[in-house]
Amino acid sequence: MRKLFIIVGFSALGYTSMAQSNMTLYNMEPIPQRLSVNPALAPDCKWYLGMPGISSTDFSFESNALDFKSLNNAFIPKAGTDSFVLDITKLSSILDKETYVSLGINQEWINFGFRINKSMFTFGVTEKVKTRIGIPNDLFKIAFEGNGGSNLGYNFNFNIALDVLHTREYALGYNRSMLDDKLKIGGRLKYVQGFNVIDTKKNDIVFRTDPNSFAYKVTADIEVNSSSPVFADSAARSDVVKLITTPGGEGFGIDLGASYDLTDRIVLTASVVDVGRIKWTNNVRNIKSKNPGASFEYRGIDIQEYTGDSTSGGRGFEALADTLLDVFALDTSHSSFSTGLLGEFYVGGNFKLNDRHNLGLLLNGSFYNKKFYPSMTLSMNSELGRILAVSASYTMMRGSFTNFGLGLGFNFGPEQFYLVSDNLIGLATGNVNTFSARFGWNHTVGRKKNG
Repeated sequence: MRKLFIIVGFSALGYTSMAQSNMTLYNMEPIPQRLSVNPALAPDCKWYLGMPGISSTDFSFESNALDFKSLNNAFIPKAGTDSFVLDITKLSSILDKETYVSLGINQEWINFGFRINKSMFTFGVTEKVKTRIGIPNDLFKIAFEGNGGSNLGYNFNFNIALDVLHTREYALGYNRSMLDDKLKIGGRLKYVQGFNVIDTKKNDIVFRTDPNSFAYKVTADIEVNSSSPVFADSAARSDVVKLITTPGGEGFGIDLGASYDLTDRIVLTASVVDVGRIKWTNNVRNIKSKNPGASFEYRGIDIQEYTGDSTSGGRGFEALADTLLDVFALDTSHSSFSTGLLGEFYVGGNFKLNDRHNLGLLLNGSFYNKKFYPSMTLSMNSELGRILAVSASYTMMRGSFTNFGLGLGFNFGPEQFYLVSDNLIGLATGNVNTFSARFGWNHTVGRKKNG
């Protein structure tokens, strides 16, 4: 039964993408955290220190169908109580064929950097959680329409693509100005500790009702790798502190970036970030189909087996579960495996109106499940005196066209506070399916004089 619950649980999930929150931050010159999206784009100060634990908190949400307002409306008051219940009908009406939800949280623990002539050295420790969850619409289709009528002969696809990655990275960075400051290059080498992962390699589950015999045909091919402290043996679980501080995997990654002044007014930039791999060796569990692509036909069972009125003693559900487990034939093993860091790239250009104002165009892309996910941002970036830096942006992102962002950087002497969002409409109304916010506090010294 335990394996059956795993199958059913994973079958509720499908294809997904990955949220991001850095399109506005990319062009905010005074903010040191933009090194995380292009390590060549050094801040305009001699040295900086992020306030430990609060220098950067980054949250992002993205979906191709769901939004905060729709989710809120799907919960309705329960009569006579103060509680709420989920109205599946309302929720199912807004779901697309391939609905995904992506959540990302980054927490910066340590971050500092300093200049020596034309070079800057940096170091940072960041906790990252990236989650991708999918909700196949066919689950609601079969629940509300059934598998008869127009759905006879229809392939219900319950494809899995659940991915969770929880890491802690230690990044040592370097950037340098060259060619009379026209060219700037930078890189960050990362040692990465992995603490939790769910990596779905395959989940092809297809359910079909034959239009002639009305028999159910199910085909499945499942492969899921995971590593988590919850899989530790009883002896290891007894030492809670060691359990939650010991990584399940280790690896390395790299960020690379460059900036080039094509003319006095035009600046071109490019970067690739989070390129690398983690090898998972501790608290590992692998679930895989013994017979990939195997299928079976199911013609139902006597209803008495469900009610307990037959000599079977009410084992209808248990018998069905056993049949599914026999046919799906899952193997559980404990072999090491590797995962990528879910990298992405940026390509941008800026046109300088003067020393304080510029227009920006930024392209971003990532790959997942052999598909490409692009986004494009237009921005106006300004430094209003030495106190305030402002970036206003508009982003088109994977079918979402209402993303108006704003970045604010406040400098009171050496103290720097900033707030960046790629979608203020989402913050104000909740009526969008993409939202991100990043905020923090830095201590900066020796900023340039022309701000």
